[in-house]
Amino acid sequence: MKIIRTRQRPFLVVLDVFFTVLAWVGLLYLLAQGLWPLIDNHDGPRIDASFFDALDTLQTYLWVAVVNAAVLIGWARYQQRKSKRFAQRRLPAPVVDDQGLSKSFKLTGDRLEKLRTPGSMTIHNDQDGDVSHVVTHYFPVDPAELPPPLAPLEHPFVIRLPAEDDDNREPLSHV
Repeated sequence: MKIIRTRQRPFLVVLDVFFTVLAWVGLLYLLAQGLWPLIDNHDGPRIDASFFDALDTLQTYLWVAVVNAAVLIGWARYQQRKSKRFAQRRLPAPVVDDQGLSKSFKLTGDRLEKLRTPGSMTIHNDQDGDVSHVVTHYFPVDPAELPPPLAPLEHPFVIRLPAEDDDNREPLSHV
């Protein structure tokens, strides 16, 4: 069984790999910047670290977040514009008449008539995609062999339940 896979353009693959590597390098850089002072502690604990050092780190994280948001928003806008261009692909297929169907799949009158019959069937195709033969999985019944339709009931049973706003309803007695 073959799985249908859509090939991506080489440029988009390279672009995807580039941004993935860039994101990993940025993550590893930020981790190293944050963890290196914990490993290199021969100066002792960093109790005397200034408030501005923390603000510099926070500013770096905020800039990374802004760049990340800009990239994601730009990608979403690109996909939105791209999907508008391909909206015509989502339109329903045009209706094909018998002549067009016969011409498209090179069907004979007998095969076309077999395809028109109700029921399940297996359609075999040749190498060109044309219909080579059709195998039906049912046995057609002659209308003369069908049993007669059911007759309506002579005295059907009707159960009438009163509605809430029915004036003719009898009060219910709770036992």
